[in-house]
Amino acid sequence: MASLPAPTPDADTTTRSGAIDALRIVAVVGIVTGHVWAGPFIDAGLYTWHVPAFFLLSGYLWKIRRPDARGAVAGEAKKRFRTIMTPYFAWLVATLLVHVTILNHRGTFTPEAVTLPLIGGSLNAGPFGAYWFMPALFFSAIMFRALERFSLVLRVAIIAAITVTTHLFGDVLAPLPLSIGVAGSALIFMLAGQGLRHFRSRVKKPVRFGAGCLAAGAAPVLAGVSAPLDMKYGELGTPVLSIVAAVLISFGLLLILEGVFSRLPGWVHTVSTRLAAGCLMVVLTHTYVLWLLGIPDTERPFWVLIAAVVLPWSVAMILNRTPLSQIFLGTPRAT
Repeated sequence: MASLPAPTPDADTTTRSGAIDALRIVAVVGIVTGHVWAGPFIDAGLYTWHVPAFFLLSGYLWKIRRPDARGAVAGEAKKRFRTIMTPYFAWLVATLLVHVTILNHRGTFTPEAVTLPLIGGSLNAGPFGAYWFMPALFFSAIMFRALERFSLVLRVAIIAAITVTTHLFGDVLAPLPLSIGVAGSALIFMLAGQGLRHFRSRVKKPVRFGAGCLAAGAAPVLAGVSAPLDMKYGELGTPVLSIVAAVLISFGLLLILEGVFSRLPGWVHTVSTRLAAGCLMVVLTHTYVLWLLGIPDTERPFWVLIAAVVLPWSVAMILNRTPLSQIFLGTPRAT
């Protein structure tokens, strides 16, 4: 059965990379920035890559199991539920309790304020606008694991078909509950990440090669021929070109960071990994900070971005030192 060459199945891949965690941090800051301000420049400069980077990393770090491994899909679902969906539901419940209290106090409560966040998908906006991402990350991992039973050729064909379907019917798929309709569009980036992982060993000068990838990916975006992506709404931009641009930019940033971090002392890697523990919480809660501030995106000064990044991340670092870390951050308590 044709497949990607792979490391030994179930090999230990638990060692954290400060460079990979740094890309997570950069992508999260990009996500927050994209919600603080709006406009063509933000769409082109950030939406092209900041969410795809997470799915590419998911494939880049993918731990291959044997095709005949029993319970592989169930095991994947269990693991991802603990690290992704448990914090998702924890923050959803906690934030809804606060949200309903505030809306009741203001006299602006409507049933949709509760039902839409519970349903999820692209219909969520405002304080729950980023919640679509976590279920998409969860379901895409389960789908990717399920596809391992097929040959590489068939797997690529299925993922290509799903990508085409998203291009054609993204507006219909995006509102489906818990982002199940757009989770499939992430598979193309996971497949690219998995393939790039096997190519990585051939790159001897990561900073130089990464800069080339970054430039190649940014060129069609800057030229205006590659439309930005917005995966929340099932928008994959210009067919083929936008996906290629997103992969090149994400991989280029990763290579540059890996090259830079290889020259940095160990404590920098430690700081990067510690900060990355707060990424999930920042994604989920920064939109609520923006909603509480109540400043229109056309009038937001730079300090709004700082507040939307620093406040959630500071709380996350505190939680990471407590027994609540696994529940609210999806990661074990820091020691």
